[in-house]
Amino acid sequence: MRPRPRPHAIATLAATVRRELAAQRLNRCLHAHLALAGLAGLLPLFTPGDAAGAAPLWSLQATLYGLSLSALVLGLSAAHGESEERELLFAQPVSRGAWLGGKAAALVALVAPAALLLVVPAAFAGGVSRPLAATAAAAAGLSVTLSVVGLALGLWVRDHVRGLLLTLGVWLALVFGTDLLLLGIAGSPWVEGHPSAWVAVLMANPIDAFRVTVLFVIEDAAWVPDEPGRLASWWLSHAVAWLVAIFAAWTIAGFAAALAGTRRRIDA
Repeated sequence: MRPRPRPHAIATLAATVRRELAAQRLNRCLHAHLALAGLAGLLPLFTPGDAAGAAPLWSLQATLYGLSLSALVLGLSAAHGESEERELLFAQPVSRGAWLGGKAAALVALVAPAALLLVVPAAFAGGVSRPLAATAAAAAGLSVTLSVVGLALGLWVRDHVRGLLLTLGVWLALVFGTDLLLLGIAGSPWVEGHPSAWVAVLMANPIDAFRVTVLFVIEDAAWVPDEPGRLASWWLSHAVAWLVAIFAAWTIAGFAAALAGTRRRIDA
């Protein structure tokens, strides 16, 4: 009996995954991402006392200020990898959705396991704990989300220099811009009358959602305000579920934006 042929889209996706994984082996952005995660994973070993207990906070800082940027740049570099031949590629009867899905799947296969480097040394030193595993999972989710966002940025801005500048700007806005804006308006009468709107902006930022979940849920840090507000209380009670939801929303939105970017006119 002859084997049933695979659908064309599945064949395109599988071929793109194989090609992307092969291309990424020489990508210095991936090497930098892995090296950063590996070095950050070693830092808890130099912490006096419980290395496994200190690892989640080290991983939080490394992910916020290092891996988040390298994941964005890795996605950008993946988008720019075939910039010179994309016009020829898209002239063929190739499903753009399958092609993009293959690139995104390859990025997931690379950046998600890289998050384990943040916690493996501490796990060997002090054993695997729930906070350690939860922090690694959250860091993997954020890395996957931002790599897909970087992929979208690269498909919309195909010039390498402008793409890097835009990626850096998006990263600064996510890591610092939202918080600075919210701190600047925190004491205004409108915010005092609508605290849920202030919290909602914080919740919509995947990096802030990651930060709050690790600090106040995984690490169980003390919550200072006596009355955090209805929305903030709900957020802290369902922080893990919200983190999964916001990562999924940003990943889907990033993939949709990247797919729209593939349908743009090829830059001259």
